[in-house]
Amino acid sequence: MNPFARIPNDPSIAMDKRQRLLAMPLEFFRQFCGGRIPTLEEKVFLVERAVLDSTPQHIFQNDLYTVLIGTVPPFVRLTVWRHDRQPCKEWAHLQQIKNELIGREHEAAELFPAESRLVDAGNEYHLWVHMDPHYRFPFGFESRCVPEGGFSWSDSEASATAHAAVA
Repeated sequence: MNPFARIPNDPSIAMDKRQRLLAMPLEFFRQFCGGRIPTLEEKVFLVERAVLDSTPQHIFQNDLYTVLIGTVPPFVRLTVWRHDRQPCKEWAHLQQIKNELIGREHEAAELFPAESRLVDAGNEYHLWVHMDPHYRFPFGFESRCVPEGGFSWSDSEASATAHAAVA
């Protein structure tokens, strides 16, 4: 995987989002207004907030991935997808992306949300990285445990070992 390069934001992306949201009927915005239909002024405010919240502050690309970076304090959200839109099956790639774009000592989590909060844009991955490199999530391992030279198991060996451990 090649290093990432920053690419300029395309203002037409935010404009397109704004136009699509403004075209939605007022009824659509009821879910964001406690069940009532918002005023036109409230709709415009909701649209602008949604555009700001969803427009990335930085965009990076390499030979395999595009990464959008936005902030949702105290987190940085990395939205990652492969250029070919295939699933990302390499955990090490996501770790490398986090390390390269945010920092090696920042912790990140991928959330599997309640169905009511699910966002599924098709093989996009969202990593939530704490802004403080000293912050540690209240779950996970206490210390590093990685063998020198990495792992050399074949997929079939790893699968057999995993099945034996569960049995």
